[in-house]
Amino acid sequence: MRKETYNTIQDLLEDASFNKWALEENSSETSSWNVWIKENPTHETLAAEAKDIIVGINFKKETVTKEKIDAEWEKFANRIQTKEDKTQEKKSKKSLNFKYFSAAASILLLISASVFIYANFSNVTHKTSYGEMLDVTLEDGTLVTLNANSEISYQKNNPRNIKLSGEAFFNVKKDLATKAKFKVETGDLTVEVYGTQFNVKTLENKTNVFLEEGSVLLNLNNGEAQKMIPGNYIEYSSTAQKIIVNKNLNSTNGFISWKNGNLIFDNTSLEDALAKISETYGVKFKYNKLENKNILITGKVPITNLEICLNAIKKSTNINIRKENGILVVYKN
Repeated sequence: MRKETYNTIQDLLEDASFNKWALEENSSETSSWNVWIKENPTHETLAAEAKDIIVGINFKKETVTKEKIDAEWEKFANRIQTKEDKTQEKKSKKSLNFKYFSAAASILLLISASVFIYANFSNVTHKTSYGEMLDVTLEDGTLVTLNANSEISYQKNNPRNIKLSGEAFFNVKKDLATKAKFKVETGDLTVEVYGTQFNVKTLENKTNVFLEEGSVLLNLNNGEAQKMIPGNYIEYSSTAQKIIVNKNLNSTNGFISWKNGNLIFDNTSLEDALAKISETYGVKFKYNKLENKNILITGKVPITNLEICLNAIKKSTNINIRKENGILVVYKN
């Protein structure tokens, strides 16, 4: 280990000895860096963040359990029932006349029916902001991982018919009793399955679907249907009214790595890589020279924190990023 002062994440990232320690490649480096961290407790967080950039880190996920959802609905129903009981009490005190009693009973029946319809057919929505990710367990046991700036909604009595805006990964549980299909609707198409694992992303009049396991049927809004097999990736443009990409992939990591808090790039242009960062965090980029857009990046970039993410990209591509008037400007070093 070099004997010098380390004050920034960049200092540590540029140190070959620290990289070996982070990747646990050398036992002697591990020992010396452990001693350094112990002797410099104020730099412990700095070292942890630098290590995260090198090895990649995971999102802290929040799981919304079925029990929590059911408990909230029970509270809601109890509040409505209390209001109904008070309404009934007031009506009973007004008159004992059978005619009015019958009318009150009819009204109560109508209210009860309305409450039942509302409770069972009202919409349930789960939404994330920029930089957030959410795990949701639906009432049928299906697991949904919602990416940043995304939203799903469905009727409480029908959690197997989902409307999606943004991006989500679905691990659909088979309904063995009714054989009910699971549907995901976007503005461009409907994904129809029974039990499988797949990723859907919809953005700017285009939806892409990646099938990891099982089989799905895409009902496109041009009236056509398209079957998919595992490893199949499809992009459909509602503007062009047709499938614009249909290919089978050898590696699946690049399309679902976001679930684990990383983006994986393989000779990806800097423009395309930073576009994904924009989708996650809502930030805007521009380039001081247009040719900088074509710089290629390969590797895994953590996206749990914007600063760490940008530092990893700067290290991989030898660029600098400065914030100017609320926009991140890319410069070549």
